[in-house]
Amino acid sequence: MNLAQLRALRAVHEAGSVTGAAELLDVTQSAVSHALNSLENELGLRLVVRERTGCRLTEVGRRLIPHAAEALRHVDRFAEEAAAAAGLVTGRLGIGAFPSAHRVLPAFVREFRRLHPAVEVLLWEGTDDEVNEWIERRVVELGVVCGLRPDLHTVPFANDEFLAVLPADHPLAGEPAVSLADLEDDPFLLSGAGCEPLLRDLYRSRGLSLAPAHRVHTMSTLLAMVRENVGVSVIPSLALDERRDGIAAVPLRPPAPRSLLLAARSEQDLSPAARAFLTTIPDGGVTLTAPAEHASAVL
Repeated sequence: MNLAQLRALRAVHEAGSVTGAAELLDVTQSAVSHALNSLENELGLRLVVRERTGCRLTEVGRRLIPHAAEALRHVDRFAEEAAAAAGLVTGRLGIGAFPSAHRVLPAFVREFRRLHPAVEVLLWEGTDDEVNEWIERRVVELGVVCGLRPDLHTVPFANDEFLAVLPADHPLAGEPAVSLADLEDDPFLLSGAGCEPLLRDLYRSRGLSLAPAHRVHTMSTLLAMVRENVGVSVIPSLALDERRDGIAAVPLRPPAPRSLLLAARSEQDLSPAARAFLTTIPDGGVTLTAPAEHASAVL
């Protein structure tokens, strides 16, 4: 058994075809087919079912994939640690984050790539739950999370605050601050982009219950609905986009800060690239106090 065989099996699983696997590995289709056939012959097992529309793994092939992926991860880490010992940070670094965190993340990625051009950085965007799943399944090595996470290794990344977003002509739009109770008479809009657990905790801490009248998938849809006076919402300041016409963003009373953390499965499991990326983050993270502040102002 050799690494080429394991890489071919993993690539076919990810791509769903020999052609796609060859493109992922940057080798010929015949090389992928040869690696798969030799692995099956060596094990005496059928691992891949060839179909007209592509390939799929057999049940035993699917059971072997996590072990193949783990073996390849250790081999890659061996090479990365050896290179780091020689003064060169290499490899691939996957980072997952929910949409509002991507307002800050690119500036750090730009600085990291300037310092370590041999590292390939892959950014993934998803919901809070998706980011947590990606960390657990090692789809990404680092992920942006919120709140206390004793189950993960975390470092402070960024701090912002929750704001009430209201139609520009709302009676409370000109107030210096509003309470959550002030918003109870208006239909509440909730975005599926994330933050629902934090919002529920926030409402609970102030003796209120969160009762959304409307649920939407994206923050852009939510803000469009606020503009059209469909309802109001509470969102992190980082989630505000540059277009502010028709919307008033009002601080909460008392303030409701939000802390973003960069998380990994464990400190011992960090690759040289992940360790190097974490050194680009200032102690305590960056604090974004103004709703209009953008990632370009962070570094």
